[in-house]
Amino acid sequence: MEAYFNIYQSCTETERPPISYKIRAYFEKFITENVLKKKKIIIGGRWKIILAIFFSGGGPKVLYKGIGFAKGSRTVSAENVKIYEVFILLKPIEDTKNPLLKTIELIYEAIKNFITTTYKKVNSELMDELWKQVDLDYLLSLPYPAPLSEQKYVGDRIRPEGTVELFQLK
Repeated sequence: MEAYFNIYQSCTETERPPISYKIRAYFEKFITENVLKKKKIIIGGRWKIILAIFFSGGGPKVLYKGIGFAKGSRTVSAENVKIYEVFILLKPIEDTKNPLLKTIELIYEAIKNFITTTYKKVNSELMDELWKQVDLDYLLSLPYPAPLSEQKYVGDRIRPEGTVELFQLK
């Protein structure tokens, strides 16, 4: 089946949550099965949706705490893609005793906010109920910190000898 909802992860800093791409893949499938198909949104439509998650260290011009959204979407008409950008601050992840769990929670919160503000068929109550169905045992069993080869952030390159060259926004 063609994917209509994808999550990409990137970072704006040298530091980034060392999480497995499998978390992203889990949420893509979970949201597709439990929200998009059941509410008949996105799937089979004209546009494919990319939720681009950027982990950010913040800075003096950052006006949000925790999670912030770029206004609107960017459109790639030739590929029928709409890209929505969300920024997750690193500080709440760094300040917790369980950074893997906090990262998972923030990713889900970002997805929830995106879905509920973009698609009126989905409300916060539904997304809160779905959170109870998330397989945290599985997600927390993934390696943390994940090896570089399993993080798969946008722009990372695997060299021929198998090492990973990290992508950094400059």
